[in-house]
This record gives sequence, structure tokens and C-alpha cells, in this order.
Amino acid sequence: MIKDYQPKMMWNFIEADASQPADHAIFLSSGKRILQRVVFGLLPSFVQQRIRPNLTKSQRRRPTAYLDGLRGVASFIVFMGHYTEENLGWYTEPYGLYEDGAKSSPLQLPFARVIYSARPMVHIFFIISGYVLSYKPLKQIHAQQFSALTTTLSSSVFRRALRLFLPSFVTLFIMATALYCGFSDSRYAEPHSSLYSQLTHAWNVCLRLLSASWAINDIDYPQPPYNPALWTIPIEFAQSLLLFIAILGLSRCVTSIRLLLLAGISAFCFYSGELYTVEFLGGMFIAEVTILQDGPLTSPSASPTTLPKYTAKEKAEAVCGCTIKEKLIQAFWLANIVSGLFIASWTNRHVEELWGLRFLNAHTPEPYEGQRVWFCLGAFQIVTAFTQLKSLQSIFTTPGAIYLGNISYALYLTHNLCLRILEPRVGPWLDDVFGKATLWQRQLSWLGGLALFLPIVICVADLFWRVVDTPSVKFARWLEGKCVVEKISI
Repeated sequence: MIKDYQPKMMWNFIEADASQPADHAIFLSSGKRILQRVVFGLLPSFVQQRIRPNLTKSQRRRPTAYLDGLRGVASFIVFMGHYTEENLGWYTEPYGLYEDGAKSSPLQLPFARVIYSARPMVHIFFIISGYVLSYKPLKQIHAQQFSALTTTLSSSVFRRALRLFLPSFVTLFIMATALYCGFSDSRYAEPHSSLYSQLTHAWNVCLRLLSASWAINDIDYPQPPYNPALWTIPIEFAQSLLLFIAILGLSRCVTSIRLLLLAGISAFCFYSGELYTVEFLGGMFIAEVTILQDGPLTSPSASPTTLPKYTAKEKAEAVCGCTIKEKLIQAFWLANIVSGLFIASWTNRHVEELWGLRFLNAHTPEPYEGQRVWFCLGAFQIVTAFTQLKSLQSIFTTPGAIYLGNISYALYLTHNLCLRILEPRVGPWLDDVFGKATLWQRQLSWLGGLALFLPIVICVADLFWRVVDTPSVKFARWLEGKCVVEKISI
């Protein structure tokens, strides 16, 4: 009986073991799933949405969505400007001048060159920031919700530094590591002998960047190593706090008095040379005006029977007059956009040889010198015009513009990282393939480099947006929730 029992036990054990997957099969299956998740996570968000539409959540479109789209386009132009200036410096020269023997490109013409004019875009950033940061508090002021206003301002002040500096610090450490490993060029920082020394230097750069917030309107301090584009972050932080103070201080004023005081403060700052303060406060002024325009045109208590009756002829005349007035207003704002884009076409050098810009440069108001003040005024023209022309706002609410708006901050922070890594490796190859001696060679070199760089830059910005930027926002909200006192009901 024992002999019969043992083979039976062994056979049952073999059958049970065969029914279970082998250890190496489990390992391969888990590794495959992990690899699939990693590859899927590296895909841009718009590709993930096509593969798995059920993962995306529908977002409620905000009233300022078109400004987010405008900011996204401006961030993209900053990348285009840095790419063009570093790879094809001829395009920064005026059309028909200083072309080193080759014909000028149509891209160097006024208005066309706006697609790579990075410097004016910074001023558009600041005006939009002033508008967007003040929009919700101003809506609460108009609704007399002062308790909610204090909560909003308190939350904004608490989270602002984390929102701006956390992603910036991450990019600095990534670029420092890339420099140490030999992936990035040493144009703005030198590689150190050890990784610890390199990261320590990057940490010191982070501290200097944070302390630069005291230079509230000064761009003369040295540009940050590793990523020169970060010079705007301390200014953005300092001006945001000043804007919150202005909102709080003027919150209980009558609307007309608040606008008058805001205009007076902005004028004082303008003539004092505090240009970035003017842009943030000016964004608040524009936001207040648009809120007033979106308000009810008639009193809610007005009865239709109390309205005067008009004849058909009087109605036709009123409609005709209103149409002419609206067309004139639209023409005025369109002229502002044209003027703003012409100013944004300002060349980096040789302005004295250009019609129009030469006149503006010669009449630059004190205490300013050069292009900066004109970029500010042109940015005001562009942003204000788009807040008034509802028909043109749809340009910046298209899916492409909204997507650029979502990744705008990540794109601004990471495009230099991509350029520092790609340019030393791709640039010489493009020169060998296309050359830069003639107009067409330069055009093809510019387009070829853009075709290679752009997908990589967008993918990196998308990944940074999902992995660093969005979690930074969530972390700031989580930390605020852990630190603030809960509302006590009485």
C-alpha cells in the first residue's frame, strides 16, 4: 500500500505544480507590464488620449482660457527665438542688412519675424499673469465676498513660491547632472570634478535664484547658470506678491476709485522705472475692465413694459449706428494688434537703420533706454485687444493652443535643456548636410533643425508637465491643506 501511495502523491504534486505558472513566467509577465507602463508614460499626453480616451477627464473651460492659449503660444515663440538665435543668427538681423553675402529670408520681414521674437513674449507673460492672478479675487470683490477673498489671497500667497520655484529647481538639478555627465554643453556653466560638487553648485544657484526675488524689477543681475531663462522667475514671484497686496489694499474701494487709484499707481511706477510692476498692475486693470464689461447691462428689476417703444425706422437707424460703432471699435483694436506685432518685430541690433522702429527708439521715454519699454507697451496693445475682440479669442481656444497653454510653463523651463543637449550633436550634422552659405541652405537648415528639435522638445515638456509641474501644484495644495487652520463654525 505504501508503494502504491507514493507514486500517487508524486503524480498529484506534479499536476498541481504544472497548473501554476513558473517563476520565470511570472517575472517576465510583471516585467512586460512594467515596461508597457513606462513606455506608455513616456508618450505625450495627446498620444495617450488617443490610445486610452477613458483616462482623460473633461476640463471645464475657464473664462480666461484664451489667455492661457496666448501664453502657450508665447512660450512656444520663446523656444523658437532661442533656437533661431543660437542656430541661425543671421535671422536676428534686419531684412536686407548684414546677411554676409546671402539674400535675406522672408522670415526676417516685420510681422513674420514675430514667430521667433522671444524678448517681447516675456512682457506678455507678465501682463497675463497680472490678469489671471487677479481675475478670481476681483470677481469676489464685485460679489462682495470678502471672506472668500481673504481665503483666496491667503492661498495664493502660500502656494506661489512652491508653484514657481519647485519646477525651476528641478530643471536646475537635471541640467547640472546632464552637464556633469557630458550630455550638455558648458556654455553657461562649467562641469565639476564630482557629481556631489556639481549638485552642490546647483543648490547654491537655487538659493541665489530665490534671493534674487528681492531685485523686484532688476534684470541686471547675472543670469542663472545652467538655464538662463530662469531670470524671469524671481521677478514673477516678487511681482505676484506685490499684486496680491494691491488687490487686498484696494478691495474695499468703490470700483471707479479702485480703477483710478490703480491707474495712478501704475503711472507712478512707470515714471519710476518699475516696468514689470506696471505690467502686473496693468493686467489687474484689464481684468477689472473686462469684468465690468461682462456684467449685466440693465438692472434686473427693470420690467419690459417700462422700456420705451421705437418705430421700425428708429430701430433700423439704431442698429445701423450700432453696427458702424462696433466696426470702428473693432478696427481700433485690430490696429492695436498690428501695432503691437510691429513692435514685437524689433530686431536685436541695428534698429537705427529701420523705418518706424528708428523713430520709436529715438523717442523712448525716460528713464528707459532701448526696446524694453516699447515691448511693454506693445504687449499691452496685444493682450488688451484680445480681451476686447471676442471673435479672435477662438484662435487661442483651439485644441493646439490650449495644449500649449497647459505645457507652457514646462516648455519654458525645459526647452533650454533640450537645446543644450541637441545642438552640439545635431548642429554640425545639419551644417554638413545643408550648409549655411546661401538663402535656401539656411532655410533648409532652419527647417531641418526645427523638424528634429520640435518633437523632442514637446515630448520632454509634456513629460515634465505631468511628472514635475502638475505634481508641484498638487503638492502645494496638499501642504496648504496640512498647514492652514480648519474653518470653525460658530
